[in-house]
Amino acid sequence: WQSATAQASSQDNRQWWQGFSSPRLNQLIAQAQQGSYDVAAATARVRQAQAQAVIAGAALLPQLDADLKAGRSKLIHGNRGDDSRSASANSFSANLSASYEVDFWGANAAVRNSALSRVQASEFDHATVELTLLSSVADRYAQVLAAREQQQIAALNLANAHSVLNLVQTRYNSGSATALELAQQNSLVAAQQRQLPQLHQQAEDARITLAALLGQPVQSLGADSETFAHLSWPGIDAGLPSDLLTRRPDIARAEALLAAAQGDVRVARAALLPKLTLGASLGSSADHAADTLRNPLYSLTSGLVGPVFNNGRLRAERDRASAVQDELLQSYRGAIINGFADVEKALSSIRGL
Repeated sequence: WQSATAQASSQDNRQWWQGFSSPRLNQLIAQAQQGSYDVAAATARVRQAQAQAVIAGAALLPQLDADLKAGRSKLIHGNRGDDSRSASANSFSANLSASYEVDFWGANAAVRNSALSRVQASEFDHATVELTLLSSVADRYAQVLAAREQQQIAALNLANAHSVLNLVQTRYNSGSATALELAQQNSLVAAQQRQLPQLHQQAEDARITLAALLGQPVQSLGADSETFAHLSWPGIDAGLPSDLLTRRPDIARAEALLAAAQGDVRVARAALLPKLTLGASLGSSADHAADTLRNPLYSLTSGLVGPVFNNGRLRAERDRASAVQDELLQSYRGAIINGFADVEKALSSIRGL
């Protein structure tokens, strides 16, 4: 790093908020993890991706279907021919069929792998949402404590300004102070009075934002017994730049999306080639239910289907998949650079402070 610190990070602290030694902050973090609607929505997106991966992997195995049918037909008027019994007829059938597409070109496996990469991307997205949420909770809680202490300081300053104003007023009445000095002190008192409601509004805004992050109404927060001075401030170490590539979930998400795009390109290329499908069925039919399985019949089928003319649609889909892959490649590189830049700015800010 350009602004590297003297010490390097020795371990990946997943529960970084415990470094502030604040029981109240630990409680708020736990509430945010359970009550945040953003985290719940990200969890639902992970489940969606997992279900989509199951759907994508289904084509790797044969599909087996069972079909049972029973029917009755009867003429409304008249008979069928000379036999009166033909006016009504029953039919029963049972079929078991299997179909399978031979994955010569690896398209089905690529679809499955692409879906699994998107599952990883959704999990990293969930980690990003949770990390952003927890850091916002810690930041807002510190702002609440700081704003409350700033109000106390402003109240003391206002009381001191009033005391000085009384002294200047007494001196002015006795003729030892000028009207300008009295006006200046009155202006200072007014400025202190104006600052108090501003600080109160900032404290309320921080409390409301903190409650929204927890997914709760602001009335449920209650009073905080901790003070700003009771917070411990853990040291921030630079660590190795290579560690950042594995620790930041946004970079890992960009890498997973790039892997998914590579699978999509393989699928688009395989669509230009013929497909071989195999089928088998076993079934029987009869006029009586008891005779349904007495005369079974099986059939085997195979088919080879290849594109002949589609007005360039399949090639355009391949080109689009390649362009998406290139876009995600550039986004992945950009995520790495932005991650390095975030750390550089943070280290520079710490050194400046």
